[in-house]
Amino acid sequence: MRLRILDRGHRLRQRLALRAIGLIGRTDADPVVKLSLYRPELFGRQFLRLGESVMRGPSDWSPGERELMGAFVSRLNDCRFCAGIHEGTTSLLLGPESGVENLSDWRERGFEPRVAATFGLLEKVTLSPDTVGPADIARVRAAGASEAAIADALYLCFLFNTINRIANAMDFSWHTDANRMKLAAGLNRIQYPHPEIHAPIALG
Repeated sequence: MRLRILDRGHRLRQRLALRAIGLIGRTDADPVVKLSLYRPELFGRQFLRLGESVMRGPSDWSPGERELMGAFVSRLNDCRFCAGIHEGTTSLLLGPESGVENLSDWRERGFEPRVAATFGLLEKVTLSPDTVGPADIARVRAAGASEAAIADALYLCFLFNTINRIANAMDFSWHTDANRMKLAAGLNRIQYPHPEIHAPIALG
């Protein structure tokens, strides 16, 4: 259920931070940011820091590839909100060749080998984690992914498995496709808001 307090219950500094983020992103802050800044000392500060590092920090994966993986994990978790947003950011970053429209039948759609192998690992970690073993990692390594790339993909999987559950529980939503793409463009523009960079006023 959507809690109104996550839209309107922020303290003054957080409200000012959300306004600043809206100006930078040229749209209202999305529900994940509003949640994160509601009580930043409890959840938001740590989560936003992790999100920025995983999605935009140094990696063997490009930002677009990471967005594609985020959309993939979100689809596995039936998180319509996150899947829609990150399919949008993938399209903005990778263009018409992103393959994002093929995620539902990714095994047959000829994704680049290390991406396809990583999808297989992320699917197993998300849907049947108790069955994951060394052979699953070896399969991704054999497809050309480095040890660092595998680790980064697993951090991303953790990030999205966390926020997908929160988004579903809190009934986060976008109402139209235009709204979805506006939120995606805003997220891409602000590059994952780290509270100490984009909204320092929220930390006091």
